[in-house]
Amino acid sequence: MKDITLKLDRNDKIISLLSQNIEILNKVSRFQTAIKQLEYYQKKLLDLNSKVEKDLSPIEKEMADRREALIELLIPVIRIMQVFAHDRKKENLQQKLYFLTPENIQDASDTELVKISKKIWLVANKFGGYSLSFSSKIKSLLDPDKSTDTIKFEKEYGLSPNMIKNLEKAILSFIKSMVVFKVERDEKEKLATKVKKFNRLTKKLISNKIDRFAILFESKNPDFYHQYCEIRGNQLKKQEKESLVQESDPIDILADELPVSPAKPKRKPKSPKKLNAEK
Repeated sequence: MKDITLKLDRNDKIISLLSQNIEILNKVSRFQTAIKQLEYYQKKLLDLNSKVEKDLSPIEKEMADRREALIELLIPVIRIMQVFAHDRKKENLQQKLYFLTPENIQDASDTELVKISKKIWLVANKFGGYSLSFSSKIKSLLDPDKSTDTIKFEKEYGLSPNMIKNLEKAILSFIKSMVVFKVERDEKEKLATKVKKFNRLTKKLISNKIDRFAILFESKNPDFYHQYCEIRGNQLKKQEKESLVQESDPIDILADELPVSPAKPKRKPKSPKKLNAEK
């Protein structure tokens, strides 16, 4: 945002210069109006730009840390389920787990990682026989055989209930950090769009109005005009000034400063009946 910072600084200099030359502004009411408009745009730009420059790196780092924590818990569970699928010759499960290598997990997008984690969590609960919900825990207590199968699965493959619980917490924690970061990022993008909008309006206001008004005082107030040219730099070259003068006569620019004579009312054309009557 270095470019917008330079523009904001240039706008401040223009406003400061004109505020120091009130007698010039007082000569042209539209000049005063343009400066007030510039001050409004500048205030909006400063406010929006301060929000756009908000540092999201702490939120992004928090999300990255939670992602790594999730992957650390996810990969061991995937390996256990891959061994289980191979031992029990569960071909469909083997196909689903085949491509879930540590490299592919690391390369997965945040959304893909959440989907993979959810599927693994469901698979581990299904085949491991773990009961994490309150109602399921009651059922497992009423069904001792099922509890025995769970203990046997844990001893044989090393997948404990705590591994599943910790995986669940890690998934939810990562999703929460994703949501927070996305909200902040989206808001920042919206604000950046508004900055661009007000920057365009400011540029148009200065080029189409303030520059042209300043040119009118080149002869009568040369000191003011030269200071203004120094601020505007290459954007107000001699040939550009001449083209502006050709495009807009000073009389046109100051049109609202001159009295306007009321327009004569147009006469209504005679109706066909009256024309026939006159004939």
